[in-house]
Amino acid sequence: MLIENQRTVTCAPTNTAVAEVASRVLGVIEESSGGGAATKCFFGDVVLFGNEDRMAVDRKLENIFLDTRVRRLRQCLMPITGWTKSLSSMIALQEDSMVPYERYDEAIQGCVLDLVSEEIKLRNVTVVCSLRTMDDKKVKEMQKDLLEVQKKAREVEREKMSFETYFQSNYKKLAKDLRTCVETFVDDLPRSATSEENFCCMAEVLLLLDAFGVLVQSEPVEQLQALFKRHSDVRFRLREAISSCLRKLWLLSSNFKLPEMYDSRTIDLEFLLQNAKIVLCTASSSYRLLYMQKAQPLEVPVVDEAAQLKECESLIPLQLPGVRHAVLIDDEYLLPALVKSKLNSC
Repeated sequence: MLIENQRTVTCAPTNTAVAEVASRVLGVIEESSGGGAATKCFFGDVVLFGNEDRMAVDRKLENIFLDTRVRRLRQCLMPITGWTKSLSSMIALQEDSMVPYERYDEAIQGCVLDLVSEEIKLRNVTVVCSLRTMDDKKVKEMQKDLLEVQKKAREVEREKMSFETYFQSNYKKLAKDLRTCVETFVDDLPRSATSEENFCCMAEVLLLLDAFGVLVQSEPVEQLQALFKRHSDVRFRLREAISSCLRKLWLLSSNFKLPEMYDSRTIDLEFLLQNAKIVLCTASSSYRLLYMQKAQPLEVPVVDEAAQLKECESLIPLQLPGVRHAVLIDDEYLLPALVKSKLNSC
Protein backbone atom coordinates (compact mmCIF):
# COMPACT_ATOMS: atom_id res chain seq x y z
CA MET A 1 0.00 0.00 0.00
CA LEU A 2 2.89 2.38 0.74
CA ILE A 3 4.52 1.69 -2.61
CA GLU A 4 1.20 2.12 -4.44
CA ASN A 5 0.57 5.36 -2.53
CA GLN A 6 -2.75 4.10 -1.15
CA ARG A 7 -3.87 5.65 2.15
CA THR A 8 -4.71 2.77 4.47
CA VAL A 9 -6.01 2.36 8.01
CA THR A 10 -4.92 -0.91 9.59
CA CYS A 11 -6.93 -2.11 12.59
CA ALA A 12 -7.13 -4.97 15.06
CA PRO A 13 -9.38 -5.67 18.06
CA THR A 14 -6.81 -4.95 20.78
CA ASN A 15 -3.85 -2.69 21.43
CA THR A 16 -1.58 -5.71 21.74
CA ALA A 17 -2.62 -7.00 18.33
CA VAL A 18 -2.10 -3.57 16.74
CA ALA A 19 1.37 -3.33 18.29
CA GLU A 20 2.24 -6.72 16.79
CA VAL A 21 1.11 -5.62 13.33
CA ALA A 22 3.04 -2.35 13.72
CA SER A 23 6.23 -4.24 14.61
CA ARG A 24 5.95 -6.31 11.46
CA VAL A 25 5.27 -3.23 9.33
CA LEU A 26 8.41 -1.60 10.75
CA GLY A 27 10.39 -4.70 9.80
CA VAL A 28 9.17 -4.47 6.21
CA ILE A 29 10.06 -0.76 6.03
CA GLU A 30 13.55 -1.43 7.37
CA GLU A 31 14.04 -4.13 4.72
CA SER A 32 12.92 -1.72 1.99
CA SER A 33 15.32 1.04 3.11
CA GLY A 34 18.14 -0.52 1.10
CA GLY A 35 16.07 -0.90 -2.06
CA GLY A 36 15.60 1.37 -5.04
CA ALA A 37 13.48 4.51 -5.14
CA ALA A 38 10.47 2.57 -6.42
CA THR A 39 10.34 0.28 -3.39
CA LYS A 40 11.65 2.59 -0.67
CA CYS A 41 9.29 3.31 2.23
CA PHE A 42 9.65 5.83 5.05
CA PHE A 43 8.83 5.80 8.75
CA GLY A 44 7.22 9.25 8.51
CA ASP A 45 4.40 7.84 6.35
CA VAL A 46 3.33 5.40 9.07
CA VAL A 47 1.56 6.44 12.27
CA LEU A 48 0.52 4.27 15.22
CA PHE A 49 -1.82 5.59 17.89
CA GLY A 50 -3.61 4.15 20.90
CA ASN A 51 -3.03 3.41 24.57
CA GLU A 52 0.73 3.63 25.09
CA ASP A 53 0.77 1.49 28.24
CA ARG A 54 -1.43 -1.27 26.86
CA MET A 55 0.56 -1.39 23.64
CA ALA A 56 3.79 -1.62 25.64
CA VAL A 57 5.41 0.84 23.24
CA ASP A 58 9.13 0.07 23.15
CA ARG A 59 11.99 2.07 21.64
CA LYS A 60 11.33 0.58 18.21
CA LEU A 61 7.62 1.43 18.15
CA GLU A 62 8.37 4.95 19.41
CA ASN A 63 9.62 5.70 15.88
CA ILE A 64 6.02 5.69 14.63
CA PHE A 65 3.95 6.17 17.81
CA LEU A 66 1.84 9.31 17.48
CA ASP A 67 2.33 10.83 20.94
CA THR A 68 6.13 10.55 20.93
CA ARG A 69 6.26 11.78 17.34
CA VAL A 70 4.18 14.82 18.27
CA ARG A 71 6.55 15.64 21.14
CA ARG A 72 9.57 15.47 18.83
CA LEU A 73 7.99 17.53 16.05
CA ARG A 74 6.54 20.13 18.40
CA GLN A 75 10.05 21.27 19.37
CA CYS A 76 10.88 21.80 15.69
CA LEU A 77 7.60 23.50 14.73
CA MET A 78 7.63 26.10 17.51
CA PRO A 79 8.15 29.54 15.88
CA ILE A 80 10.44 30.94 18.60
CA THR A 81 12.82 28.02 19.15
CA GLY A 82 12.21 25.67 16.23
CA TRP A 83 13.40 25.14 12.67
CA THR A 84 12.38 28.53 11.27
CA LYS A 85 14.20 30.47 13.99
CA SER A 86 17.36 28.31 13.83
CA LEU A 87 17.48 28.53 10.04
CA SER A 88 17.11 32.32 9.92
CA SER A 89 19.68 32.73 12.75
CA MET A 90 22.22 30.56 10.91
CA ILE A 91 21.74 32.58 7.72
CA ALA A 92 22.23 35.83 9.63
CA LEU A 93 25.34 34.45 11.36
CA GLN A 94 26.94 33.36 8.09
CA GLU A 95 26.04 36.50 6.17
CA ASP A 96 27.53 39.01 8.61
CA SER A 97 28.66 38.01 12.11
CA MET A 98 30.42 41.32 12.76
CA VAL A 99 27.19 43.26 13.32
CA PRO A 100 25.76 40.97 16.05
CA TYR A 101 29.22 40.71 17.63
CA GLU A 102 29.48 44.49 17.80
CA ARG A 103 26.07 44.58 19.50
CA TYR A 104 27.26 41.90 21.92
CA ASP A 105 30.42 43.91 22.64
CA GLU A 106 28.38 47.09 23.23
CA ALA A 107 26.08 45.21 25.61
CA ILE A 108 29.08 43.92 27.59
CA GLN A 109 30.62 47.39 27.77
CA GLY A 110 27.29 48.84 28.87
CA CYS A 111 27.02 46.24 31.62
CA VAL A 112 30.55 47.02 32.81
CA LEU A 113 29.83 50.77 32.86
CA ASP A 114 26.69 50.20 34.91
CA LEU A 115 28.66 48.14 37.42
CA VAL A 116 31.40 50.81 37.60
CA SER A 117 28.77 53.48 38.26
CA GLU A 118 27.24 51.32 40.97
CA GLU A 119 30.70 50.75 42.47
CA ILE A 120 31.42 54.52 42.59
CA LYS A 121 28.05 55.17 44.17
CA LEU A 122 28.56 52.49 46.82
CA ARG A 123 32.08 53.70 47.53
CA ASN A 124 30.87 57.27 48.14
CA VAL A 125 27.99 56.14 50.33
CA THR A 126 30.32 53.88 52.34
CA VAL A 127 32.74 56.73 52.98
CA VAL A 128 29.97 59.11 54.07
CA CYS A 129 28.41 56.45 56.25
CA SER A 130 31.68 55.58 57.95
CA LEU A 131 32.25 59.29 58.79
CA ARG A 132 28.76 60.00 60.08
CA THR A 133 28.00 56.90 62.08
CA MET A 134 29.75 54.52 64.39
CA ASP A 135 27.64 51.56 63.18
CA ASP A 136 30.44 49.21 62.13
CA LYS A 137 27.97 46.50 61.16
CA LYS A 138 26.27 48.69 58.58
CA VAL A 139 29.60 49.87 57.19
CA LYS A 140 30.81 46.29 56.85
CA GLU A 141 27.63 45.33 54.99
CA MET A 142 28.14 48.16 52.52
CA GLN A 143 31.79 47.21 52.05
CA LYS A 144 30.67 43.64 51.34
CA ASP A 145 28.23 44.93 48.70
CA LEU A 146 31.04 46.97 47.18
CA LEU A 147 33.28 43.92 46.93
CA GLU A 148 30.46 41.94 45.27
CA VAL A 149 29.98 44.64 42.61
CA GLN A 150 33.73 44.76 41.94
CA LYS A 151 33.85 40.97 41.64
CA LYS A 152 30.91 40.93 39.25
CA ALA A 153 32.51 43.60 37.04
CA ARG A 154 35.73 41.57 36.83
CA GLU A 155 33.77 38.40 35.95
CA VAL A 156 31.88 40.18 33.16
CA GLU A 157 35.13 41.46 31.64
CA ARG A 158 36.86 38.09 32.05
CA GLU A 159 33.99 36.12 30.47
CA LYS A 160 33.66 38.42 27.47
CA MET A 161 34.08 36.32 24.33
CA SER A 162 36.44 37.15 21.53
CA PHE A 163 34.99 37.32 18.02
CA GLU A 164 36.32 33.86 17.23
CA THR A 165 34.82 32.33 20.38
CA TYR A 166 31.54 34.19 19.86
CA PHE A 167 31.20 32.97 16.28
CA GLN A 168 32.17 29.37 16.97
CA SER A 169 29.93 29.00 20.06
CA ASN A 170 26.90 30.39 18.21
CA TYR A 171 27.72 28.36 15.12
CA LYS A 172 27.98 25.09 17.05
CA LYS A 173 24.68 25.70 18.86
CA LEU A 174 22.77 26.60 15.70
CA ALA A 175 24.31 23.72 13.73
CA LYS A 176 23.28 21.33 16.51
CA ASP A 177 19.72 22.72 16.55
CA LEU A 178 19.43 22.40 12.77
CA ARG A 179 20.77 18.85 12.84
CA THR A 180 18.20 17.89 15.48
CA CYS A 181 15.39 19.35 13.36
CA VAL A 182 16.58 17.72 10.13
CA GLU A 183 16.92 14.30 11.77
CA THR A 184 13.43 14.71 13.26
CA PHE A 185 11.95 15.71 9.90
CA VAL A 186 13.57 12.76 8.11
CA ASP A 187 12.18 10.31 10.67
CA ASP A 188 8.82 11.89 11.52
CA LEU A 189 7.56 14.06 8.68
CA PRO A 190 5.18 12.44 6.21
CA ARG A 191 6.78 12.49 2.78
CA SER A 192 3.85 14.46 1.39
CA ALA A 193 4.63 17.36 3.74
CA THR A 194 7.31 18.67 1.37
CA SER A 195 9.19 17.76 -1.80
CA GLU A 196 11.88 15.11 -2.10
CA GLU A 197 14.25 17.89 -3.24
CA ASN A 198 13.86 19.56 0.16
CA PHE A 199 14.69 16.34 2.00
CA CYS A 200 17.82 15.98 -0.15
CA CYS A 201 18.72 19.62 0.41
CA MET A 202 18.46 19.18 4.20
CA ALA A 203 20.87 16.23 4.06
CA GLU A 204 23.31 18.30 1.98
CA VAL A 205 23.07 21.23 4.43
CA LEU A 206 24.19 19.02 7.32
CA LEU A 207 27.27 17.92 5.38
CA LEU A 208 28.12 21.50 4.41
CA LEU A 209 27.67 22.78 7.98
CA ASP A 210 29.97 20.06 9.31
CA ALA A 211 32.59 20.80 6.67
CA PHE A 212 32.47 24.55 7.28
CA GLY A 213 32.66 24.04 11.08
CA VAL A 214 35.83 21.97 10.72
CA LEU A 215 37.33 24.50 8.30
CA VAL A 216 36.64 27.45 10.60
CA GLN A 217 38.46 25.79 13.50
CA SER A 218 41.61 25.37 11.40
CA GLU A 219 41.68 28.94 10.07
CA PRO A 220 43.30 31.87 11.92
CA VAL A 221 40.95 34.43 13.43
CA GLU A 222 42.20 37.09 10.98
CA GLN A 223 40.81 35.07 8.07
CA LEU A 224 37.46 34.69 9.80
CA GLN A 225 37.16 38.41 10.48
CA ALA A 226 38.24 39.23 6.93
CA LEU A 227 35.54 36.91 5.59
CA PHE A 228 32.77 38.97 7.17
CA LYS A 229 34.49 42.26 6.36
CA ARG A 230 34.44 41.17 2.68
CA HIS A 231 38.22 41.42 2.29
CA SER A 232 39.63 40.19 -1.00
CA ASP A 233 42.49 38.30 0.68
CA VAL A 234 40.20 35.67 2.24
CA ARG A 235 41.24 32.17 1.27
CA PHE A 236 39.21 30.72 -1.58
CA ARG A 237 38.18 27.53 0.22
CA LEU A 238 36.78 29.51 3.18
CA ARG A 239 34.76 31.83 0.95
CA GLU A 240 33.55 28.93 -1.21
CA ALA A 241 32.52 26.91 1.85
CA ILE A 242 30.37 29.67 3.33
CA SER A 243 28.89 30.49 -0.09
CA SER A 244 27.83 26.86 -0.60
CA CYS A 245 26.24 26.79 2.86
CA LEU A 246 24.33 30.00 2.30
CA ARG A 247 23.00 28.87 -1.09
CA LYS A 248 21.47 25.74 0.44
CA LEU A 249 20.19 27.56 3.52
CA TRP A 250 18.45 30.20 1.40
CA LEU A 251 17.00 27.46 -0.81
CA LEU A 252 15.43 25.79 2.22
CA SER A 253 14.26 29.12 3.60
CA SER A 254 12.41 29.82 0.32
CA ASN A 255 11.06 26.36 -0.52
CA PHE A 256 10.63 24.45 2.74
CA LYS A 257 7.59 25.91 4.47
CA LEU A 258 6.06 24.26 7.52
CA PRO A 259 3.01 25.39 9.50
CA GLU A 260 3.77 27.00 12.84
CA MET A 261 1.96 24.85 15.42
CA TYR A 262 1.72 25.30 19.16
CA ASP A 263 -0.61 22.63 20.52
CA SER A 264 -0.26 18.87 20.26
CA ARG A 265 -3.80 18.31 19.00
CA THR A 266 -3.18 20.43 15.91
CA ILE A 267 0.02 18.54 15.12
CA ASP A 268 -1.44 15.06 15.48
CA LEU A 269 -4.95 15.46 14.07
CA GLU A 270 -4.50 18.23 11.50
CA PHE A 271 -1.00 17.39 10.31
CA LEU A 272 0.33 13.90 10.99
CA LEU A 273 -2.88 11.89 10.64
CA GLN A 274 -4.00 13.89 7.62
CA ASN A 275 -0.74 13.27 5.76
CA ALA A 276 0.14 9.72 6.83
CA LYS A 277 -0.21 6.94 4.27
CA ILE A 278 -0.73 4.16 6.79
CA VAL A 279 -2.51 4.62 10.13
CA LEU A 280 -2.46 1.80 12.67
CA CYS A 281 -4.95 1.70 15.55
CA THR A 282 -7.64 -0.43 17.16
CA ALA A 283 -10.91 -0.66 15.29
CA SER A 284 -12.77 1.19 18.03
CA SER A 285 -10.28 4.09 18.19
CA SER A 286 -10.42 4.61 14.41
CA TYR A 287 -13.38 6.93 15.08
CA ARG A 288 -10.79 9.72 15.51
CA LEU A 289 -10.18 9.59 11.77
CA LEU A 290 -13.78 10.64 11.07
CA TYR A 291 -12.91 14.22 12.05
CA MET A 292 -10.22 14.79 9.42
CA GLN A 293 -12.19 17.08 7.13
CA LYS A 294 -9.32 18.29 4.90
CA ALA A 295 -7.42 15.02 4.57
CA GLN A 296 -7.33 12.79 1.53
CA PRO A 297 -9.63 9.81 2.13
CA LEU A 298 -8.32 6.61 3.68
CA GLU A 299 -9.28 4.33 0.83
CA VAL A 300 -8.67 0.86 2.27
CA PRO A 301 -9.28 -0.39 5.81
CA VAL A 302 -7.31 -3.54 6.64
CA VAL A 303 -8.68 -5.41 9.68
CA ASP A 304 -6.57 -8.11 11.30
CA GLU A 305 -8.20 -10.76 13.52
CA ALA A 306 -11.47 -9.67 11.95
CA ALA A 307 -13.47 -12.70 13.15
CA GLN A 308 -12.86 -11.72 16.76
CA LEU A 309 -14.37 -8.26 16.31
CA LYS A 310 -17.92 -7.46 17.29
CA GLU A 311 -20.03 -6.21 14.40
CA CYS A 312 -20.39 -2.75 15.96
CA GLU A 313 -16.59 -2.42 16.16
CA SER A 314 -16.11 -3.60 12.57
CA LEU A 315 -18.48 -0.92 11.31
CA ILE A 316 -16.36 1.97 12.66
CA PRO A 317 -13.44 1.76 10.18
CA LEU A 318 -15.82 0.71 7.39
CA GLN A 319 -17.67 4.03 7.71
CA LEU A 320 -14.61 6.19 7.11
CA PRO A 321 -15.15 8.64 4.22
CA GLY A 322 -13.64 7.45 0.94
CA VAL A 323 -13.55 3.74 1.78
CA ARG A 324 -14.06 1.70 -1.40
CA HIS A 325 -12.55 -1.67 -0.52
CA ALA A 326 -11.84 -3.52 2.71
CA VAL A 327 -9.47 -6.34 3.59
CA LEU A 328 -10.60 -8.59 6.48
CA ILE A 329 -7.98 -11.06 7.71
CA ASP A 330 -8.36 -13.92 10.20
CA ASP A 331 -8.27 -17.63 10.83
CA GLU A 332 -11.76 -19.16 10.93
CA TYR A 333 -10.60 -21.72 13.48
CA LEU A 334 -9.79 -19.10 16.12
CA LEU A 335 -12.28 -18.13 18.81
CA PRO A 336 -14.87 -15.59 17.65
CA ALA A 337 -15.82 -12.48 19.57
CA LEU A 338 -17.33 -13.36 22.95
CA VAL A 339 -20.41 -11.43 24.11
CA LYS A 340 -21.85 -12.23 27.52
CA SER A 341 -25.55 -11.45 27.90
CA LYS A 342 -27.65 -12.11 30.98
CA LEU A 343 -30.73 -11.84 28.79
CA ASN A 344 -29.59 -14.72 26.53
CA SER A 345 -28.55 -16.88 29.47
CA CYS A 346 -32.06 -16.67 30.85
